[in-house]
Amino acid sequence: MKNIHVLPTDKPSRLIHNDANQMCYQSKKSAKNDRKWMHRKRFNLYITSDEEIKEGDYWIYICPINGLDYGDNNNPFVKNNLPNSWFEKLHDRLNYKKIILTTDQSLDGVQAIDDEFLEWFVKNASCEFVEVEQFKKKKQ
Repeated sequence: MKNIHVLPTDKPSRLIHNDANQMCYQSKKSAKNDRKWMHRKRFNLYITSDEEIKEGDYWIYICPINGLDYGDNNNPFVKNNLPNSWFEKLHDRLNYKKIILTTDQSLDGVQAIDDEFLEWFVKNASCEFVEVEQFKKKKQ
């Protein structure tokens, strides 16, 4: 199942459409030095997982009929401030996906997607799923 979601944003982002209307990656250096990028369509990348959604997590609801549900105020994600028992009562809770990585800087506490992955993604934009592994640091 798809776990990569590319959604438009009106906020700063390094994923943009170029003159040929193709997704491209804008490096931090070019963003500071080149005004031609200012008026491009911008996008954020969200990578989701099937992990349990806990209070304070960000999530996307994927409607089985219509695709992404943009929620209130045309917002593609919602910060979960409801108890876990609320999710347990939903008949379609499998359609709620926890956001675990993103380019959206407004999602406090969600790990940022690094530049290396963004460069790879624009070269492989048809990719709809990535496997994410979690590594724990060794105690010293």
